[in-house]
Amino acid sequence: MTLHALARPTARALAAVSFAGTVLAGTVAAGGTAAAATGGGCTGPVTKQACVTLIDDGGRGGDILFEARSDWPGAGGDCRMRLVAFDDTTEWQWERELRRCDRPLDYHYTLPNPTPGHRYRAELQILPNGKNFEFAEFVKSPVLTY
Repeated sequence: MTLHALARPTARALAAVSFAGTVLAGTVAAGGTAAAATGGGCTGPVTKQACVTLIDDGGRGGDILFEARSDWPGAGGDCRMRLVAFDDTTEWQWERELRRCDRPLDYHYTLPNPTPGHRYRAELQILPNGKNFEFAEFVKSPVLTY
């Protein structure tokens, strides 16, 4: 009779330890996703800057934020610029409309659910003549590997 009385508490204890281990393993796996992003950041002076960063959402992994900022009042009325977001792994790109260079620019684009192993970067494209890429300037962010 003593053996049956000890078996139930022992089984409950083993089940509790097993459940705690499963919860702990799930927490570590979720936290590992956020830590997998490397690189990124900003390039360029304050007047012409391109950035790519990871927005951490508490351990789930997060989204990728692409930014282009400019404050270049002496650029001239013909100059145009835009933000372009790149996934260098798949050659996917997303671009904003062209804006005048002589007005402050603060563009953002958020990519939800980025793909692990992909390489992302932001680019500020500056077209001095506003029409084509002749004499264009490209400010490229450091690459962020997710």
